[in-house]
Amino acid sequence: MPDFLRIKCLGEAEEKKILEDIEARIAAKKKEGLLTDREVREIEEMRLQPLPDIQDVQSVYKDHLYTKEA
Repeated sequence: MPDFLRIKCLGEAEEKKILEDIEARIAAKKKEGLLTDREVREIEEMRLQPLPDIQDVQSVYKDHLYTKEA
């Protein structure tokens, strides 16, 4: 599995440790039968979608906490 994770605020040793932990967890899940090689490849190939900006998301909740009662 190629390195897929870049964390700018971490040192190289810390980043390597995180990658090793992730790879160990994936290997354990494959061994338990929770993941197949195909599923791991599909996850590797997924493109991340950007998070929506909070100002672009319309609120669906009515502001009921600060309304005056009749």
